[in-house]
Amino acid sequence: MLDSSLAPPGHHIIHTFTPSYIEAWQNLSPQEYQNKKEEAASKLIHRLEAIFPGLSKALDYQEVGTPRTHRRFLGREDGTYGPIPRRKLAGLLGMPFNSTKIPGLYCVGDSTFPGQGLNAVAFSGMSCGHRVAVDLGL
Repeated sequence: MLDSSLAPPGHHIIHTFTPSYIEAWQNLSPQEYQNKKEEAASKLIHRLEAIFPGLSKALDYQEVGTPRTHRRFLGREDGTYGPIPRRKLAGLLGMPFNSTKIPGLYCVGDSTFPGQGLNAVAFSGMSCGHRVAVDLGL
């Protein structure tokens, strides 16, 4: 638990995501879109129950974001979220590394692994700091 003050007493917040492409979410009726979101959530919750038994029965609230959600509210091109860029950014090595082809230049932030959002960007910074320390022999 990172910060117990973020949820009411006796409750927790779980944030999880899985890669998806905008094409899978296009041209759906509102009902088809809602059904697909519920199906995606159900699959994630089922997998999480291996770690958190009884999770599905204990949920008070859930939100499902899709590539369409990310495009609309985060302004992400094609709803990208996380480490699956369609075009390799110039100079970057394959993920999850924060290195570039330029010695001593590192990349950190929402366009590097593991992607967007406060937790992901903070993890990206921590990972990059570790990479720099390793490279410096610390």
